[in-house]
Amino acid sequence: MELIDFKVRFEEAFARNDSIVFFCNCEIVYSGRAEAYLAKGDRIIIIKGDNTLLVHQPEGGMPINYIKPGSKIALDELENHLILKAQNMDSKDYLDIEIFRIHDFMSHKLEDGLKQELAGNERDMSDMIKDHPELISPDFKPLSREEHTTFGFIDVFGHDKKGNLVIVECKRYTASLQCVTQLRRYVEKIKESKGLSRVRGILACPKISPNAAKMLTDWGFSHVKIMPPKRLERQKDQRKLMDY
Repeated sequence: MELIDFKVRFEEAFARNDSIVFFCNCEIVYSGRAEAYLAKGDRIIIIKGDNTLLVHQPEGGMPINYIKPGSKIALDELENHLILKAQNMDSKDYLDIEIFRIHDFMSHKLEDGLKQELAGNERDMSDMIKDHPELISPDFKPLSREEHTTFGFIDVFGHDKKGNLVIVECKRYTASLQCVTQLRRYVEKIKESKGLSRVRGILACPKISPNAAKMLTDWGFSHVKIMPPKRLERQKDQRKLMDY
């Protein structure tokens, strides 16, 4: 594609607030959080409807450069090439893309206001434990989930058959020392606020690191192995493309 044809199509698409994707040979200079220079090479440039700009190399998932939403973007002509200038005054980021050749260009008006539904997080775990308290122990009776306190949210709050209050802290990943410290803070604050000498602390997670497990034991707490629910997981008996 000739550069002049690209410029016309780009400006028309940008005026329509289209999402724009083009493949080009370019050179990039960035200044803002740091200073960066990227010599000539083939890249993928993406400009979204909110004026977010992303620069991708042919491999990898993360952009090599980007400019945040709400940026000012303009395409200008130089002697024998084009320069795409993007700047975000709020974050003081500046990106100059000198374009020497256009391999391909596309644009489209995109509409999507939905939020991604997440599954298998700590909230899903606390819901599961509240509905199936036997996952913690046969005598565990949950009273509430996501109990709001002045020092944070307790994932599951309950008691055992002896009447001891029980705090369950859920983690969907391997628990670390920081997770144990967080549980201890909740336990100590509840003991202090309610004037109790004993409050049980339980860390519910798939795995726990060895040093965190030792700290947990030293402080008199316990670990229950619980996997996060995967309600959005593909059915295991779902047929694959090669099965047809």
